[in-house]
Amino acid sequence: MTRLLAGLLLVGVGAVIAGCSSDGTGASSEATGPPAVCSSTDALQASVADLRDVHVVEDGVAAAEDAVASVRSALQDVVDDATSQYATQVDGLQGSFDALQAAVDGAVDAPSAATLGAVTTSIQAMANGVTAFADDVASTC
Repeated sequence: MTRLLAGLLLVGVGAVIAGCSSDGTGASSEATGPPAVCSSTDALQASVADLRDVHVVEDGVAAAEDAVASVRSALQDVVDDATSQYATQVDGLQGSFDALQAAVDGAVDAPSAATLGAVTTSIQAMANGVTAFADDVASTC
């Protein structure tokens, strides 16, 4: 009977030790870092900040076009990383970006105080949308 208890104890201790060791397959319960949406949102915020630094009247519409291209790329990364969890917010960002792109296109086609003002307004709306999205994503990061 003593041998049976000793054997069971030995098997139990072995199981505990095996359960606590790493098997080298990467199947540990440790976190692998923040989700991709965190870094793509940071990149989008940086791109929008760069866009806000463009002074369309002084720097020209071409400078705004370059900054908008950077925002487009960063937004695509956010779309790829966040659509499954933040579909509604991503749709809002895409709508803001579409309005921004239309305003820039309008300023390129017919530069005037009105079209340049529309670009400035669209940049502000995009920045506000990105800030709100980053606030929503913050709990995930």
